[in-house]
Parts: sequence; C-alpha cells; structure tokens
Amino acid sequence: MKTILTLVSALLFTVTAFAQQTTDPGQDPTALGNAFFKALLDEDGGSISKLITPDFSLTSFDGNTVDGDMLAQGISGGYVVVDAGTVSDARTRQYNNNSAVMTGIWKAKGNVQGQGFDNTVAFSVVSAKQGDVWKIVNIQFTPIH
Repeated sequence: MKTILTLVSALLFTVTAFAQQTTDPGQDPTALGNAFFKALLDEDGGSISKLITPDFSLTSFDGNTVDGDMLAQGISGGYVVVDAGTVSDARTRQYNNNSAVMTGIWKAKGNVQGQGFDNTVAFSVVSAKQGDVWKIVNIQFTPIH
C-alpha cells in the first residue's frame, strides 16, 4: 500500500511539473507557430488575433492573400473550418534574437465557405519579436503535389 501511495504521489508530481513547463507562445517562436495551428483546429479567432501582428498576412494554398482581421473573423464566424490538421517536419530558425522562421508540412482537411479542402502544404511562419513578445508577421502555404 505504501508503495502504491508513493507511486501515485510521484506520478502526480510529474504531471504537475510537466504542466508547469508549457511555454507561453509569446516567449518562444516555435510555441507561437504551434499555438497558431492549434487555434485553427480549435476555431479560435480570438487566439489567432492575439498571436499575430496588426499587419499580418497569410498567403493561402490557393494563392489568395488574407489579412489578420479577415482570418480571425473567418475562423470565429465558421467560414473557415479545419476539421483535422497535422504538423510534421517542423523546424524553427531564429535570427538576431528578434526574428524567426518556422517551416514544415501541414496536412489539413476542412472547408472555406463550404468549399472542401484536403491538402498537404509546405508552410513558413515568419515571426518577429515586438518588445518582449513574439508575434506572427506572415504565413505562407505552398501546395505539395
């Protein structure tokens, strides 16, 4: 019984310690990029707005450009729905402690204004440090055929 109690206590401590290690997206460009993709999946336009700069732009896999306000409104309003999305091969390179580029592959399925998509795209997320906080400046999706 004492062994089980010790094991359960150790497990709870480990879970608590892991939970406290989560990174604030504003403090790390990789966490920022991951938070963006999570906000897309969660259909959370409010979080998207907090992660991006006022002059943010996204170049979609169909070549269209979308500004930050339009993206956040589209996500919040249900016009952009991501049913499933998986990031792989992610890599972040940081430059001069105030800019970073995260690249990788995103496999996503969903719809934009009722038009379905099921795409695999290469992505680049460009981030800049504003004051002490990282923000996303630009995202580009390029189709992989």
